[in-house]
Amino acid sequence: MLKTQNSHQIVMSSDRLADCKEYLGTEFHLMIDHALSAGWSLDEVVVALNGLAVEEFEVPERAITLQ
Repeated sequence: MLKTQNSHQIVMSSDRLADCKEYLGTEFHLMIDHALSAGWSLDEVVVALNGLAVEEFEVPERAITLQ
């Protein structure tokens, strides 16, 4: 599987991606539920999480490793 994000080329196994999503899923949904209970809308939470993910791609010290 090949994904391009902010001019970084990321190559990953679809199996590993599925396993990672499953591993992170519960905590991810708990984080969303926590933000919703604090009064944020689902749209606000999703956009904020997306922004945080994009920022991770932009940090030079966290260079994406190609597999």
